[in-house]
Amino acid sequence: MIIITAEGIEKTIQRFSSAPRKLTELMRKGMEASLEVLHQSVPPYPSAPQGSAYSRTGTLGRSLGSGFGGGASGGKPTVYSITGSGQNVTGTFGTNLSYAQYVIDPESQAYMHKGRWWTMKNISNSAYKKIIEVWDNIVRGWSRTI
Repeated sequence: MIIITAEGIEKTIQRFSSAPRKLTELMRKGMEASLEVLHQSVPPYPSAPQGSAYSRTGTLGRSLGSGFGGGASGGKPTVYSITGSGQNVTGTFGTNLSYAQYVIDPESQAYMHKGRWWTMKNISNSAYKKIIEVWDNIVRGWSRTI
């Protein structure tokens, strides 16, 4: 007969019991950092077309947390949320302006904005590598906390 006795594992059991809470904290931290990278990746407002008489309001830029100069201006986008827990954490970034789809949506962009206005895909592409770095650091941090 073989008898195996595990002694002194109380600390290990205690550490693993806090894993779900720590996972949620790290996932939310990573998502917040990812949304901030997106926020910082909003390009500058494009120049008005030559000869345009339209008075620009900057509303679209403000709804994405930027102004005419682009980039984060201190305000958050109108769509900026983190939901879920554990490994099922979702971040949402964008604007809820009804006309934004015709200006910055890569699929619905109106002809007069193509080639002049950036799209949400440009923001995503610009932020991609930095977001990967955020999550690489989260994974490394997670492995050190258990």
